[in-house]
Amino acid sequence: MKRLNWKQRLLIAALTMVVYGLIAVPVGIARGYEEIKDLLLQVVLFGVLFGLGFPFLMELLAPMLLAGIKTPELREGEKIIFEEGANLFRSRMNAVGGKLVLTDKRLIFSPHRYNLQRGQESIDLKDIKEIVPRKTAKIADNGLRVITLDNAEYDFTVNNREEWIRQLYRFIPR
Repeated sequence: MKRLNWKQRLLIAALTMVVYGLIAVPVGIARGYEEIKDLLLQVVLFGVLFGLGFPFLMELLAPMLLAGIKTPELREGEKIIFEEGANLFRSRMNAVGGKLVLTDKRLIFSPHRYNLQRGQESIDLKDIKEIVPRKTAKIADNGLRVITLDNAEYDFTVNNREEWIRQLYRFIPR
């Protein structure tokens, strides 16, 4: 799993503080909580713990999650080229964790068993029109959009985006 740099972690902490503060402070005031400084301290502590602690926790848990994902069934003569933990955005706000596998014929996403949505996605390389690098949540340079010939879009979050782009362009028929 790619480690976030300190700037990204601090940005996540700050955004968490703002969102949590916008919820916790008005609710606290409405419930008659008189010590605003205690509410603000709670907001700061939550933001720091979440912004710094959550990425650390995910770095620890990611190997266990990936270990439980079965390698997808391959077609006859198909070979795995590159694979890595990834997320697939099934909607704007719903990312499914799993493993992204590039073979010499397909790009396959296999979700891990802890997802509610467990369907595997498979894209034939001959059907890929374009690969677009993108930012995840407008913060991290780890997003990858795959656009097919029928204009379907698949948004992935990967750790080694440049390597994915390089490998995909090696195997996409032109």
